[in-house]
Amino acid sequence: MENRTEYALAHRAQEQFLEELRAVNETSARYGLQLSEAGMREIARARVQALSEHGRVELGPSAVRAIADGFCDSPFLLQEDYEATLLELVDAFYYFKNACAEKLTDEELILAMRKRYDAFDGSVEAVVGTTMETLCRAVRLGVVEEEESDDDESEDDDDEHDDG
Repeated sequence: MENRTEYALAHRAQEQFLEELRAVNETSARYGLQLSEAGMREIARARVQALSEHGRVELGPSAVRAIADGFCDSPFLLQEDYEATLLELVDAFYYFKNACAEKLTDEELILAMRKRYDAFDGSVEAVVGTTMETLCRAVRLGVVEEEESDDDESEDDDDEHDDG
């Protein structure tokens, strides 16, 4: 009986999340972006996996809607890449949310991710491959660094100054 109740609760949560994603389509349609039903189910599975892998629990509305809303008007986000990009951004969001130890709000983190995405012409790799420090700097200073090597050089400079 207990398993049946757990299943029913999990199924209801899944259905609520799919309704959130259907609402995302209403917003993203203005930018020529639509999630398919299969894509929505894949994003739902990926969200559950990302939450589990990163040891997170979401109470209330999912951050996925905020991520989709935060990126859907990017000139670099195209329909043919929309679902795959959203999948990667969702996983990156939960990873960075853990890495920042809740020092950034969801909105701040999504904004920093979006700035990096746009600064690198829609490169998900630029978002996923960045450091938490770079994203925090983008939030605090509004600066998006052009090259990863700049981070490495500044870290080397810091190490040299620490010796003295």
